[in-house]
Amino acid sequence: MSGEAAAVGRVRSRVAVAFLVLMAVFVVTATLVASHAGHGLDGRALGWVERHPMGWASVAGEAFDVIGQWWVVGPVVVALTLLLIVIKRRRDAEYLVVTMVLMVLLDVILKLAIRRTPPDASGGGALPSDYSFPSGHTFAATALCAALVLIAWPTRWRWPVLAGGAAFALAMGVSRVVLAYHYPSDVAAAWALGAAVALGARLLLPVTAAELEARAAAPAQPVVAPISTVFIDWGRTLMADDGSQAGPMATWTTVGAVEGAHEALARVHPHYRVLVATNADDSGEQDVRAALFRVGLDGLIDGVVSSRDVGARKPDKLFYRAALLRAGHAGVPLPARDAVMVGDSWSDDVAGAKAAGLRAVWFNPHGANAPSGRVAADAEIGSLSRLPEALAALGGPRPVAPAGDAG
Repeated sequence: MSGEAAAVGRVRSRVAVAFLVLMAVFVVTATLVASHAGHGLDGRALGWVERHPMGWASVAGEAFDVIGQWWVVGPVVVALTLLLIVIKRRRDAEYLVVTMVLMVLLDVILKLAIRRTPPDASGGGALPSDYSFPSGHTFAATALCAALVLIAWPTRWRWPVLAGGAAFALAMGVSRVVLAYHYPSDVAAAWALGAAVALGARLLLPVTAAELEARAAAPAQPVVAPISTVFIDWGRTLMADDGSQAGPMATWTTVGAVEGAHEALARVHPHYRVLVATNADDSGEQDVRAALFRVGLDGLIDGVVSSRDVGARKPDKLFYRAALLRAGHAGVPLPARDAVMVGDSWSDDVAGAKAAGLRAVWFNPHGANAPSGRVAADAEIGSLSRLPEALAALGGPRPVAPAGDAG
């Protein structure tokens, strides 16, 4: 996992904790309201507001009442969604829409479930809007502002949006009490639930590319199953190749095996079928075998799959299909799950093999960092001498036909 993805993972953990705390606050408040345990406190708060009239507060409250109407909030959400799409933040747009849809659904469900009569009404109504718990205006304002804060958090606008959003949601909630449209507990529950909905939607939907990486970067557990065939890369995995010599390797002035190659193949070959799988455009099977003969490895190899002979190169799936066919029997390809590819190239030998259904052992003698993303090697070795242990950890050998059948 990259540093950025790890950091995002830590942030998501904090988001989850905040979500749980806010949901706990809401549940406690809803329980008190449903059991009529909080009416005394609500009544005293409304009584204080009535005894201390503030003309300017009522005017502001009426303005917020208009701002919080669905025919104002709806177009604002649509406009923000379109803006996010235009600036190529489609995942943010999806997240905003999901947050507001969840808010609307929960508002209707909770109003019908609690059926709390508003302070300024003598009886309940048949529509969700006729009930006061939770405060719909406050719920919508808080969910919207919290979602915008989370969207803006990775940018330099995080603090202005946080300050503005918190002030707006706070003012919206206070205005509902000032106008006696809602009890304080209606507003408190809406504040908690609005923020919780935004956080919950964030947990469900990754907002940023880093969050997508954080979800995918944790490597899947390697498949542990018996292995019949080991494909191993030629250049820079079995044979040394510094790029200074051209043409078929068999004709090079100097050839050499990678350190540990003899030991590894001597331990692996008695238990697995071993085939070289190489992007050797200048060398066919006989050329590869001739080069292996020069370093004493030819007797430890059962076959060769060369890009020159196949007409395709790793990581192309066609190459791996040809390799599996070469390792098969009587024209029937070897099942990909029975094979492991060993090589130093992440794209060719790990990503390519995994895409073709094979397992992959990454030969990484220099300790390079694995590219971030969904692909993960099933095992990683820094020395070929560790190959037998890596194969054993992935399931070990299964009985195979005599090595001569590999051709």
